[in-house]
Amino acid sequence: MIRRIIIYLIGLLTLAFGTSFTIQSDLGVSPVSSLPFVISEATSLNIGLMSALFFTGLVVFQIAILGRKFKWLNLIQLPFVFVFGYFLNFAVWVMYGVQFPTYFGRLGMLAVGIVLIALGIVLMICARIIVLPPEALCQALEQRFERVKFHKAKMVMDCVIVVLSISISLIFLSELVGVREGTVISAILIGKIIPYIKKLIDPIINRILKTPQT
Repeated sequence: MIRRIIIYLIGLLTLAFGTSFTIQSDLGVSPVSSLPFVISEATSLNIGLMSALFFTGLVVFQIAILGRKFKWLNLIQLPFVFVFGYFLNFAVWVMYGVQFPTYFGRLGMLAVGIVLIALGIVLMICARIIVLPPEALCQALEQRFERVKFHKAKMVMDCVIVVLSISISLIFLSELVGVREGTVISAILIGKIIPYIKKLIDPIINRILKTPQT
């Protein structure tokens, strides 16, 4: 269990730094973070707190989707939500001011962010403790609807969040904030590369946890 917790926390921190990379790329934040980022800009509250509150709302959606099939043990997500909020504020602080002057340099930062986000998600899934609400919501959709696969649910959810972010940004800030081409690229690619990273990471995590491969 100690190894699982360590892997999970590494996944959380990796996800936080991936999100920070997308923020610093200045090409648009990652899809899941776009809504908390826009609300943060509109309210002047820090993105870590906004992310925690947003994720709490996603737990409510899980309950609505699964109904009686929702396992109340999954409420363990909530403490980790605020841990992630702290990690995200820390990662943003560490990465503050780290930017590349060229467009291709910023694309490189975005690419690193996308890979780190996908890797963080995979690490948390492989730790088999609990995943963060965005991924847990995708798992809930996969459980509720037979034809929905995790990575496809992830892509659809990211796209919906991006649309909401654009709408709120235009309504309350009168301009697009935090949502650019990088957000769209992330929405498309993160869900697509998760299966490939999981295929590479699974054997390593299984060896670390000393569990048989399935």
